Amino acid sequence: MKKWIILLTAFSLFGCAGMNKNTVSYQMSKYDQYAYYVVAGEGNTKEIASAAALENMRKSIVQNVVEVSSVAELDDIMANAQVDKVWRDKSQKDPKNYFALAVLKRQTAELILQVPANALDAQLAAQAAKLKSTEDKFSGLRAAFVMEPLLVKRNVVQDFYIFISQDHAGYETERFEIYKKLYHDRLAAVKVAVVVRGEENDVLLSRLIDGVNQMGLSAVSPNDPTAILSVEADAKVDGYGSERLKGLQWAATTAAVHLRDLQAGSTFASFTLHDRAGTGRKEDSVRKSMESLGSRASDEIVKRLTNYLKTK
Repeated sequence: MKKWIILLTAFSLFGCAGMNKNTVSYQMSKYDQYAYYVVAGEGNTKEIASAAALENMRKSIVQNVVEVSSVAELDDIMANAQVDKVWRDKSQKDPKNYFALAVLKRQTAELILQVPANALDAQLAAQAAKLKSTEDKFSGLRAAFVMEPLLVKRNVVQDFYIFISQDHAGYETERFEIYKKLYHDRLAAVKVAVVVRGEENDVLLSRLIDGVNQMGLSAVSPNDPTAILSVEADAKVDGYGSERLKGLQWAATTAAVHLRDLQAGSTFASFTLHDRAGTGRKEDSVRKSMESLGSRASDEIVKRLTNYLKTK
């Protein structure tokens, strides 16, 4: 029995001797990844390696959490990250190269992010109460538009929390989802009739519908009785050849757009846009020109509709 113990001990020592404990992967494996967020860095001095580890941690967060740089809590959390270990791997060709590990306790990060999440939820709750206090679609939209930037920031905080927390779950997810649903439902309740008259208008129509839907409003057909707003466009196409570039078929397109409040029976915005494109085929030129015209018109509609609804 003693011989077997001696042999097992010898094999164990041999295994440990063959393991390079100075590698980054080995040193990182010593941390509980559930409890700690660990990122490595390197440099030719201890100070440079330490700074690189902290900078790499910040870069990793920014790469994984969309718009996280827009919230102040990123700096607060990085202030709680520490360089826990700096070492040299003498087995490397460059023994002067140092490695460092930046370590952040995930529970600490959770506590930091819970503060802005709770503050934003309190503001959202106040606006949600205003939104629910009226059935008037226009009046409710004022509260919805106030909610919008709060929801955007809260969503960043939520994504950050999911990324950095111990169990990678959101904070007060059910509560946050209620506010998002109220916001989206109120916007979707606003029905906008989209009408495009004139030549070759299918492409233009699809672009205008996309713009309305991307706002969160509901684009509906011209004969929908529930529509309270309308976007109406008159499209025109002129085709002609090019004197300077033989073989090209040019198309000039025009869209005269009117935005109307159907409840008030008034037009609150009008504008006209022009575009021009040339290809080897007239059909392709019309389509290309209409796509460009539609994208520009859609952007303008979103801007003018938003301004109107915010002040209605």
